[in-house]
Amino acid sequence: MQEIKTWKVWGNFFGYFFIFIIGASIAAIPRFIKGFDNETGLLVSISEIIRIFITILLLYWYTKYVVKLPLNIPTLNAKSLNMGLWILIGLSLPILTVVTFYITGNLSVRNIDTELSRSYIFDAILKAFGVSLASGFVEEIIFRGYFFNLLKSKYNFGISAFAPSLFFTLIHIGGAGSLLNIFQLIVAGLLFSFMSLMIYVYTKSIWNAGIVHFLWNLLLLNGLIAFGTGGKNEVLVQLNIGDNPLFNGGVFGIETSIPAIIVYTITSLILWQLYKKKQDTIKIELLI
Repeated sequence: MQEIKTWKVWGNFFGYFFIFIIGASIAAIPRFIKGFDNETGLLVSISEIIRIFITILLLYWYTKYVVKLPLNIPTLNAKSLNMGLWILIGLSLPILTVVTFYITGNLSVRNIDTELSRSYIFDAILKAFGVSLASGFVEEIIFRGYFFNLLKSKYNFGISAFAPSLFFTLIHIGGAGSLLNIFQLIVAGLLFSFMSLMIYVYTKSIWNAGIVHFLWNLLLLNGLIAFGTGGKNEVLVQLNIGDNPLFNGGVFGIETSIPAIIVYTITSLILWQLYKKKQDTIKIELLI
């Protein structure tokens, strides 16, 4: 891959981020017209799915005609997609996080609302599906895909991995509620990002990372299961995950909790070892 000037690398870096914002803004137009207070689950789901296609199309065109580097193929290639395996792993990670709360004695059911209507539950599921799908795949494609591959044209693996991970973390920092929570978010955000990147570089498919990210969001951020006392009142199940903000993730939520960080760390280490072993095997084969 040809090397490009530093200012072009970072200019295109923020160009990709601008597309991230533009894609979300265009897809939100129908919701804006309808009114965000009156939007239905179906409208949200459709607009978020459209967002995926709009964003990918804009990224493809921008890469081809502005960046002019061969980044589309390594980013969007789906030949190594293993949907069954990564759906299984994607379901396992949030479940393991919740199980960790349980085995440490920090999980209990606070309330189950049996009066929620079926239509409300179905509407919430549709919203969660669309938002989780779009955020999972769009963020992986941009942050672990285009950002990483763009920086690799100029820098080593460490910088190419760290810069998008830090940027990914910082755009979520508004959800933190304290200095402790900011620290938790930085640690959790960097680890989650590195875990997702390792899924990508190990499997050579950003779509596998997207599946894991999508299922993580869907199971833990679905609007029907609430962890802790915060959030809206109309939820199907309210779970108590303890009163210690260091352990339960504080205001930001379960994604920055100690159990989640443990899951990110263990998964990242396993993938890193598998990746190194795979690279060593390739080197040996080239020498033979």
